[in-house]
Formats: sequence, structure tokens, C-alpha cells
Amino acid sequence: MATILDTSTITIERIIVHSIPKHRKGDFSVQPQYSEQESSLPDGLRVFFKEKVVQSLQSNKELRVCYDTNSVSPVSTYINQIINSEGADLVEMSKLMTKYLFEIQDGQNASGILVVISGKISESNTCIIIKLERDEGAQLELNPLTKSFNIKDVKDLMLTRRTKIYKVGLFIDKSLFKIKYDGSTADLQIDPKTKKVVTTWFIEEFLGCVPLEDPRSTTKKFYNYTTTFIQTIEDPIKIIKYTQDLNSYLQKNSQMISAKEFADDYMETTDKNSYSNYLNEKRFKMSEFPKNNDYIEKQIKTITMLFANDIAIIGKKGTFDKNVKLENQKDGTTKAEIVSKVKSIC
Repeated sequence: MATILDTSTITIERIIVHSIPKHRKGDFSVQPQYSEQESSLPDGLRVFFKEKVVQSLQSNKELRVCYDTNSVSPVSTYINQIINSEGADLVEMSKLMTKYLFEIQDGQNASGILVVISGKISESNTCIIIKLERDEGAQLELNPLTKSFNIKDVKDLMLTRRTKIYKVGLFIDKSLFKIKYDGSTADLQIDPKTKKVVTTWFIEEFLGCVPLEDPRSTTKKFYNYTTTFIQTIEDPIKIIKYTQDLNSYLQKNSQMISAKEFADDYMETTDKNSYSNYLNEKRFKMSEFPKNNDYIEKQIKTITMLFANDIAIIGKKGTFDKNVKLENQKDGTTKAEIVSKVKSIC
């Protein structure tokens, strides 16, 4: 069993090509052109496409992804059927993929080519998807005898640079590997310079996947988004309460957390709805994820209340709730009352 996806071990066994015309969304006067059988695959072409896949997935554009259980995309089902059938269902499943891709594209998408591959990686079954965008003048000719496209024509288009962009997705049965993700993708829309983990149309809408994120990054993102939302609330006392609640929630003895659980446990109904809408705009899901506070450890251990007159109250977890009495005044100010011995003055 492998601990990583060793792309150098890829072998390409079967391959098929389909063509997708440029069209407006909802315009079904044109249709994809489907291959009715697999393409012949000489050894030279096996090597060529393996090199392209490996080159992409070993680049700084590679992104590990998981199937999104909330996605409406059926493509993961088609991928798994190809993997489980060892490629026997390649023709039928790849046609269904192409049909779905055609249906969700709109007028902004260029005409394209979908190449679907069945093969092996580390001796386990894999399904590889290559999507190419091409110039309108770069046509594929359907063989009238086989009613299929020749994979050699796709290679020729790629070598003559008549295809502008290509995207790659490689998928496996993760239960056979010691990994937590379903596959790896490479998409030129991902910014390799900033190393941003972003979701693209190809990954999210078509493949129905989300990036595999480090729990530390996901937890920090949850904390930052929630803190930003809390600061938009007009009531300063409520801001303090929710901030304390957030810090307490993140310090609970729990390995899994979720925005939904936090909202349900601590927020008023109106704020809960606004919070959900806010996270939806940020494309941050309400569902459960593993917690890791490494990136926010210092922030969640203290809370600071800064007043307009530059007076600040700084306390640790539970301090405000137990020792500070807050009261909103009619003139819009907030009264803070502390009853305690003076420990020190800095």
C-alpha cells in the first residue's frame, strides 16, 4: 500500500475522446460528439499522455482534492464506476461525463475536448480525466467507420498549440491507499505564485470536489471569518459575548468542530441566519471538519475590549463573563464595571 500517489507508476491502458462544442447555456440545438468506442493506443501515445499527466501533477499547480458530499455533480459516480469495472465501463461512463460537462457549460466556455483514461497507479485502478480548451478552428474529425475520435489527433492539436488550456484530474479508490484524499488535479486557474488553495469551476462544478485542506488552515479560516462577521454586529455587548463564545468553543475538548454547531449553540436566530449567509458568500461550508488550533492559539486565549477613549480591558477565557458587567447606555456608549483587587499596574 502506498502512502502517496506515485505518479511515476502510472500506466495508461484505455483511452477515449469526446468533443464538446461552444454553446450558450440551455441551447441544445448543438450536441457533443461522442466516441462510440475506445481509441487505439500505440505505445508512443501511451508515453505521450503519461508524460503530460505526470508533468501536470508534479507541478506547483497540483492540488489534492476530496469528493464533496454536498455537490450535485454526478461525475464522482462515473469515475468510481470506471475504477471499479477496471475500465470496462469506460465508454458509457465517459459519455455521461461529457453530457454533464456540456449541460453545465455556458457561452463563456470555449469548445473543448474531454479525454478519459482508465489505467493503473501503484498497481491499483485509476481514472484520469483531461479537459482541453481549443481554438474554434482546431477541429476533430469523427471516423465514420468507428464513429470515434482518434487520440492521435488530440496529440497533434496539443503539439501544434491549438489547444489553449488543459486540466487534469487523477482519481483512485483511497481505501486502497493510506491517504485522506480522492485524487489530484492540476488546473491553470490555480495561482502557483501565491500558493493559494482555491476552488475552480473545473474542480468544484464539474468534478464535484473540494480541496483537501490542512486542519490548521481550515480552523484559522473558520476563526477569521467568524471573527469578521461578529465585528459587523452593532451591539457591542453581543460582540463581546460572541467573541468569548468563539474562544471557548475553539478550546473545547473536541476533535471536530463546525460553523453550524457554533451558530446553533451560541447565536440568536437572526444572527445565525446572517452568519450562514455570510459564510455561504465566502464559500465556507457549515459542515464538520477536524480542529487544529496551532495557527490561532494566542488569539483564542485572550480577549481585548478597546473603548473609544483608548481604555482597554484585556482578559483571559471567561474573564469578561465572570468579572466584567457591561451595560448599553441610551447615548450609544457602553458602561463597563469591574469589581476586583488591583493586581498590578504596568
